Amino acid sequence: MSSVVEIVGYTHPVVAHSGELVECMVSTGNDRYSAGVIRLTGGEGPVPVGGPDDWSALPGLVQEYPRGSYMRAVLPEWPAWRGQGTLQCWFFPTLTGERQCLMSVLDGDTAWDLEIEGERLALCRVISGAPAATVVASPLRILPGRWYFAAACVDAGGQRCGLSVGAVASVGRTGPLLRTGWADITGIWAPPSLVMIAASAADAKPARHFNGKIDSPRLFSRCLSEADLAALAADADPSAVSGLAAAWCFDPVQGSNTGTVKDLGPMRADGDLVNLPALGVTGHNWTGAEVDFSRAPEQYRAAHFHDDDLVDCKWQPTLAFHVPSDLPSGVYGIDLESGEARDVVPFIVSASGSPRPRAPLAVLLPTFSYLAYANEHASWQNPIEGTGNLDRLAAAVSPADRYMADHKLNSTYDRHSDGTGTAYSSWRRPVLNFRADYSMPLVLGPHQFPADMELLRWLDGENIAYEVVADDDLHRHGYAALTNFRAVVTGSHPEYWSPQMLAGLDDYLGTGGRLVYLGGNGFYWVTICPEGQTDIIEIRRGLSGTRVWESAPGEEHHAFTAERGGIWRNRGWPPQRLTGVGFTAQGFDVSLPYQWAISADHPTAGFVAAGIDTTRPLGTAGSVLGGAAGFEIDRADERLGTPPGAVLVARARGFSDAYQGVTEDFTTADSRQGGSVCELVRSDIVFMPTEAGGAVFSVGSIAWCGALGPNGGKNDVAKATRNVLDRFVDPEPFNRGVG
Repeated sequence: MSSVVEIVGYTHPVVAHSGELVECMVSTGNDRYSAGVIRLTGGEGPVPVGGPDDWSALPGLVQEYPRGSYMRAVLPEWPAWRGQGTLQCWFFPTLTGERQCLMSVLDGDTAWDLEIEGERLALCRVISGAPAATVVASPLRILPGRWYFAAACVDAGGQRCGLSVGAVASVGRTGPLLRTGWADITGIWAPPSLVMIAASAADAKPARHFNGKIDSPRLFSRCLSEADLAALAADADPSAVSGLAAAWCFDPVQGSNTGTVKDLGPMRADGDLVNLPALGVTGHNWTGAEVDFSRAPEQYRAAHFHDDDLVDCKWQPTLAFHVPSDLPSGVYGIDLESGEARDVVPFIVSASGSPRPRAPLAVLLPTFSYLAYANEHASWQNPIEGTGNLDRLAAAVSPADRYMADHKLNSTYDRHSDGTGTAYSSWRRPVLNFRADYSMPLVLGPHQFPADMELLRWLDGENIAYEVVADDDLHRHGYAALTNFRAVVTGSHPEYWSPQMLAGLDDYLGTGGRLVYLGGNGFYWVTICPEGQTDIIEIRRGLSGTRVWESAPGEEHHAFTAERGGIWRNRGWPPQRLTGVGFTAQGFDVSLPYQWAISADHPTAGFVAAGIDTTRPLGTAGSVLGGAAGFEIDRADERLGTPPGAVLVARARGFSDAYQGVTEDFTTADSRQGGSVCELVRSDIVFMPTEAGGAVFSVGSIAWCGALGPNGGKNDVAKATRNVLDRFVDPEPFNRGVG
């Protein structure tokens, strides 16, 4: 199947507010395209909002994906240069075979590159526009997954250069250095003007990106002796070695998590990180005695670079839209059209901060979860055996899916070229599964944003007044983002939560707020943003939880804040404490209906079942695997924090063994984690009045929102949801005995 996508774009910001400017970055090979703004919610279909008249015939522009992370440092004039220099670092390759650059020093139009060629270390001379020419290479075989000390000396005056390399033992000590004989060179070593780490500086575009870790790269203004190199390999203080010019430190404590790499040498030539390599990673001298980089920063001076890192495309903005002050909150789109090609790029207009919201109900769109899944393609490229859907999955893969994979637009569910997990995700690039009509191959239906669009369309069809806010607002403003709303309803899969979000929602509930959790696998992963930003998230999956990859030993702490990652359950916040239910199983074959556990005359929760025949199954159809309970499901569990006063409203069980219990529930695998035999594999709907007069209603299933629409929205799932929303926006307080 083709992966051709003729026109594609992204907006910044994705979450906008009244009066703000939304820019749209567009790439197309077509000569012309047109654009307009449409509202994706609020009626039977997209409603034109407008746009400037000059959007009718915009010139096409092809914009590229500048993949690959690296560090770039411009060097000041330095009188100590005398036609000599030494490049030195530790490195830990994670992928070999292709030519990769560890360090590159540019003098004039010539770069001296310390590179890996296949499985050997080499010093190359690269003249701009010409292929790299190997000057000297070491015979020592370079293997992935092992630390090495490396140094390259250039003596232009003596017209010679040499290499020294040694493997680091598991205890952190570098073995004997193998010094490769001096090779003759021609030309000069002019005062260098630029240094790049993990990519070559020889050409206008960085090239030959490195996959792996680089620790403590340094630059000296003379050729170091064997004694000097031996001292450095033994972790001597580099400032005690004469000729030190620059010494870069990737330690987040020194500020590298802001994108600036401190030069601790006399040059003070601080570097800039491009495309955010993973920081807070173990270095060559990590002993294992401490796993928090903030407590042992001297063992965390490395960065893990990848040739497919991409957090900012830096595309040229091609159009912009000012959000009118009277524009209602909701989901909008920049509608791009060129011939038969079309891309509707969504953005969210949030009501957060409005002193007088138009409605008492807020829909909290899980934008952090959208971002965690942004461009996810692992589930169809490397599907899990036994999920029950593999025969249909391949046929469901779309050109957009293949485009995401072919352009290496990774989500936090995908792996890098070297097999390591992707820890960062950003909105500053096209996100093709953030589209209202996207269908996820794994479940043959909507997931995340398009699933939540089903919820919004249903609300519109029911004429239920609501405002839209986003995770971004809750993260930035905490409780204040929700305080003006009587009730808050989640999307279908609010999985990724920052500490600020969790605290804000807890405060909201603690002051009598009402929460309607219409999803599954919510409130699960610890999620971190850089200070003052919400368009980048960082995920460290830790060593527990149901996960697609796990953090390397010693790398569980987020580089942005040093907070421990993993699942909130391991931080003392299992979702049951907040919503009464928490993640218990996942499967991808079919969704099931619920069986009612109450009737309409229940003294506390009977309002949920009002007007419904509770002898019939609840949710027998839906767009997500054919029912209301499925995909990922939650259960109530008092041992994990479900309050004793929680009412079990309905339960779905009898899932197939395609549904497997979450790994955190079991310490030893015993082949009895499948849905046909495991009591924990169930989906529970609960209602919980709170001490503050508020309440929580939780459905415990990602598939629930997909079950609102069958029969034109005239079904029991829709009726129960309407009953709950009507009661939750009613100002009458809840209490322990009255619903």
